Amino acid sequence: MHVLTTVVGKRTEHWTDLFDILCEQPDITLTVLAADVSPTTRRELARLARRHHRLRYHVVPHLLGESLTGHMASVLFRLPGQHDVTTARPDILHVIGEAAYLTTWQALRLRQRCWAGVPTTLYAAQNVVTRFPVPFPRIERQSYLSVNHAFPITPAALRVLRVKGYRGPATIVPLGVDTRTFRPMPADPAAHPFTVGFVGRFEPHKGVADLLRAAELIDCDVSLVGDGSLSGEIDRAAARRPGRVHRHGWAGHADLPALLNQMDALAMPSVEVVQRNTLPWIGIPLREQFGRVLVEAMACGVPVVGSDVGEIPYVVGDAGLVFPAGDVTALANRLARLRDDPALAGQLANRGLRRAGLDFGWDRIADTLCTTWRGLRSPTGSLRTPPAETGQPTREANAR
Repeated sequence: MHVLTTVVGKRTEHWTDLFDILCEQPDITLTVLAADVSPTTRRELARLARRHHRLRYHVVPHLLGESLTGHMASVLFRLPGQHDVTTARPDILHVIGEAAYLTTWQALRLRQRCWAGVPTTLYAAQNVVTRFPVPFPRIERQSYLSVNHAFPITPAALRVLRVKGYRGPATIVPLGVDTRTFRPMPADPAAHPFTVGFVGRFEPHKGVADLLRAAELIDCDVSLVGDGSLSGEIDRAAARRPGRVHRHGWAGHADLPALLNQMDALAMPSVEVVQRNTLPWIGIPLREQFGRVLVEAMACGVPVVGSDVGEIPYVVGDAGLVFPAGDVTALANRLARLRDDPALAGQLANRGLRRAGLDFGWDRIADTLCTTWRGLRSPTGSLRTPPAETGQPTREANAR
């Protein structure tokens, strides 16, 4: 089964873990069409192509990149009239991008022009009903009519699809983690102060300033991995608390598990903001759509603490502690509980390990995707099965 998938945007490194596991399926040949991706993604795609002879990838030029407009919806593939990607007809077209993205529109036009009738599936992460400016609503409506099956990553993303008019079958398939890479590692026997970690962009909506204040309240160490506009504020906090605030640059998959394993807890203290980087007169509520690093920390056996913004509580489940967003005292109290109650920390770590493996492992997610794709490829294309058990990828099969 030949699957052609499209992926765009700077924050796409995690998809290469899924591609790796998909290529281990004995009947899958994978072609990746990518644009405006990070150098890390390019390197990972090249590495996977050397490892799997059934993986091909094309990183093509793009127009209106994310860095120019501030949103991945504006990215455009720049494909010549004849390109290698159009020569081999896929059995499945899988679009990693929202229905309103210009690259989604391009992929569906490519299917109509070159591979009429090829079943198409769509990833969906949008957890807020957002009304985009012209021409995006029209693109969105056309996408919903063309897609055979949707893969929302959370129940909230599924609700948004329904509100916006998608009536086809859908399966909730979360973002995943490679449990072969992200796993518990032997602890350093040397004693160290309780350390709370953060991984992500150092931006106001990520709650980094709240985490620094909470850590100071309970006098614990902080380890921050990433970069962003608040780097200066982190450096000032480090100057106030010498040796207690540690800043690391972006870490790839090879280095991040070791950094996570050095943390006693991982925090995601995000707050909701209104984003106006597409058009200044259009405010888009920005809430965490998933929080992938929570799952990566769980897979490493690290207890997690998250705010109640967006999909963080859904991802945390019973494997961590949740606090009201923006409440520094509540965040400090949650961290202090983990520091002062080793039994609770151990219980949450074990729950996280189990949750990461059962609900978020890329191997299980790849199985779900492939089962759906095989069903679409079959003569009947029947996918009307009852919902899976709680905690498993859930299929909602509404007839068109």
